[in-house]
Amino acid sequence: MYREKIGMLLGVALGVCAMVGPAQAAFPEKPIQIVVPFKPGGGSDLAARIFAKHLEKYLPVKVLITNIDGARGRMGELEVKRARPDGYELLWQHQNLHMAVATGRSNYDYSAFKAVADTVRSDNALIVGKNSPYKTVADLNTAAKAAPGTIRWGAAINGISHFAFLEYLDATGLSEENFHTIGLSGDKDRIIMIMQGNLDAAIVALSSIRPYLESGDLRLLGIMSDERVGAYPDLPTLKEQGVDATFYFDYMTFAPKDTPDDRIKILRDAWIKTAQDPAAKKELEDGWMIPILLAGPDFDQYLEKQLKQFTNLANKYGLTKEAGN
Repeated sequence: MYREKIGMLLGVALGVCAMVGPAQAAFPEKPIQIVVPFKPGGGSDLAARIFAKHLEKYLPVKVLITNIDGARGRMGELEVKRARPDGYELLWQHQNLHMAVATGRSNYDYSAFKAVADTVRSDNALIVGKNSPYKTVADLNTAAKAAPGTIRWGAAINGISHFAFLEYLDATGLSEENFHTIGLSGDKDRIIMIMQGNLDAAIVALSSIRPYLESGDLRLLGIMSDERVGAYPDLPTLKEQGVDATFYFDYMTFAPKDTPDDRIKILRDAWIKTAQDPAAKKELEDGWMIPILLAGPDFDQYLEKQLKQFTNLANKYGLTKEAGN
């Protein structure tokens, strides 16, 4: 009888274990990989590495940065989009995600991923050379109206800097015919061309021109933000000069679409703590980047607004034609 009772109890215990299943492993228990879909050394890469260094304070594992360049960011996006949805492989991407679908180069938007948070921002800056006759935005616009097509403006056609240029045109009432647009893919190329006197104006990431502003080799006409920023309070905005053109680089983190919500919460909490970390804020601001915090419904609304902005610009200026859409 005793043995029968023991056998029954053991059977019940085994049955309960079978129903409960194996214990869930703690998350995270191995390094987390953040994919930057561009080459090392650029603004996206720098922002990711600064953020990841401080992120490790709030996660029990290492955070690794992997650069997967190609197809204007799509190679890295597709790597994460197709990754196992376990929270260990994440995407660090800016508005390029919106731009690609708006121009027809991509058949997916941000909703193909699960949003984690938006934590780092970089302003865009309208620049000219140190010997340029244009001292203000008004000077530049007046000259563009007086002699259409003579001012050489550098931009990556169908790229982020091109959209920033179109946002500028939209705000000023000028057209593409007022400027002679020269296709140049990177901030570095545009900066060098302006310093050499082979280009008259361009919009580039503010973080990429700090040494040239400090040396006097470039002149800043304005930054494309809503208001002056505490990290650089002496730099004027375009908005305060009558040009209501706002355009940011937001360095946003995404996970594969089916990543469990409980893991997203753990990641989001760590991202939020890092965005509020004083040392992280200081290091970002020293690089002329802005620590921000958008997560949850606010981030979702911002993504929707941004995609609409890019889609409207692409439709208005016919940027979908090249993609065959």
